[in-house]
Amino acid sequence: MSGGSVGAASAEQSKRMLQRCWGWDYKAPCIYQITIALADRRSEALGRLVIDSDGEGDPVQVEAHVELTAAGRAVEAQWRRMGELTPAIRPLEIQIMPDHIHGILHVTERLARPLGQILAGFKTGSSKAATGKPGFWAEGFQDTILFREGQLENMFNYLRDNPRRLAVKRLYRKFFTVKRDMAVELTLNQQDLPLVSVGEAPAGPLIAHFEAIGNEALLRSPAIFQIQCSRAYLAYRRVAKPGGGLKIARDEAGRPIVERETPEFGEKLKMLLGMAEKGAVLISPCISDGEREIARRALEANVKLITLSNKGFAPLFKPSGRAFDSASEGRLLMLAPAGWPYQPGEKKMTRFDACALNRIAQLMAGDGAAEINYRGMKPSNIDALVKAAVVRPGAAERRVA
Repeated sequence: MSGGSVGAASAEQSKRMLQRCWGWDYKAPCIYQITIALADRRSEALGRLVIDSDGEGDPVQVEAHVELTAAGRAVEAQWRRMGELTPAIRPLEIQIMPDHIHGILHVTERLARPLGQILAGFKTGSSKAATGKPGFWAEGFQDTILFREGQLENMFNYLRDNPRRLAVKRLYRKFFTVKRDMAVELTLNQQDLPLVSVGEAPAGPLIAHFEAIGNEALLRSPAIFQIQCSRAYLAYRRVAKPGGGLKIARDEAGRPIVERETPEFGEKLKMLLGMAEKGAVLISPCISDGEREIARRALEANVKLITLSNKGFAPLFKPSGRAFDSASEGRLLMLAPAGWPYQPGEKKMTRFDACALNRIAQLMAGDGAAEINYRGMKPSNIDALVKAAVVRPGAAERRVA
């Protein structure tokens, strides 16, 4: 095999492995939520979405179901037969959508072969039953593993809510379409912003490019306040994850578990939510645990929020949980600098990423910017980080004349 072929094979294997839980034994007894998509995501070969009620402007009240095609019914039958073919597997639930399926499987005892091989057999059998030929399904599958109490109920609720969520996306399409190039004018090194640093840098307007999903009008709010929270104010509990490393511990409802919270955090939260309840928009770079927690509580409080991410959005990305309903009601805008395009898996938040996101949030907040200590970095260095983040890949920097 040539060196190029080895590289291509390795890249493809890495892409598939990013959909798996690294280090997990896929023969082990467990409960899984599985997602399998059609090879042609533009088709609706499995069913037709029927909107029973548009909610009269209230996305939460939208009602919908999927009317299965003959192919969809064949796939459902194959899924429910999986336990007959592999007695160690109990298919608990399936939700068939027009172009993909979600299912919950309970592996009751150790499998003789990995789950992926069993699902490959399901795909082969259901392809034959649905169309009489292969190529019906996209390669691979995505999974969520049940690790904590209460997660199973959340899995069932997620499956049952899928038709409503799809209906909301179609009824409120403008808030759920990922925009790959949203231009925003930023004025670098604004002298009135609280930049704790040294040195000089020339001010100037820059056309910044972002990937975006949600309500772009939030950026035009007359009052935007930046969420900035020291790591010393709040910390989530971390637990070991399969394959090594740590992850945030969550409760039965899926909320992050707070391990340490100081009075300073409570004061900052009260101040920011108080301003938001009066109509202000909050903007968070979501760097520290405290910043993420304030953003989470802002969603729970149904106030307006802008979030920043250090990587772009997947092709079929959509917000989840409370963020989904906030987006549908025009209360959420999610941004990612265009210079940091989407990549599968986790992306480590570097200090340079954090500095750029903090500065972008400052520039967007204007008078509502937080005071940031950049630890001696010159404004010109910080502005260079911002420029690198917001210039489109392959495009030269563009300034406003």
